[in-house]
Amino acid sequence: MKLWLITHSEELKKSTGTGKLVKQALQQDCEIIEWSRVEPHPEILALDKQNTLLVYPSNQAQEQTQPMINRPIKHLIIIDGTWQQARKIYNRSPYLHDFTHYEIRDIQSTYSKRRNQKQTGLCTAEVAIHLLTEHQHPAATKLQQAYDDFNQ
Repeated sequence: MKLWLITHSEELKKSTGTGKLVKQALQQDCEIIEWSRVEPHPEILALDKQNTLLVYPSNQAQEQTQPMINRPIKHLIIIDGTWQQARKIYNRSPYLHDFTHYEIRDIQSTYSKRRNQKQTGLCTAEVAIHLLTEHQHPAATKLQQAYDDFNQ
């Protein structure tokens, strides 16, 4: 399973960003792609929509939470940025709308470096930890420890 972080350019400049923790824990199983409004990344465009999930809230997410369990998933796309940046990336990237959405629910964030603007908003590392744990990925524990250390 590979994680794709579509990252806002401003997020790459912040010391409080957790996308780098995900990359360090997963190494070749994670790609950080800087989002471009005018030029979609060719590797994202080439992903098979049948085995790729976009982790992002949507109106259809309620009906589509089960596919993560019931079918093989090879790729997970996470939008990496503040909630305002993530919304901007999603709204200005129509190619992302074609992927099946998956929404993580009922988990409270423990992230202390920045205030979440959404009560149930998770930081990028928390999203990755949840997904890796759900798929029993061997890097889940390593990422959880790195996140706990970083979040102190």
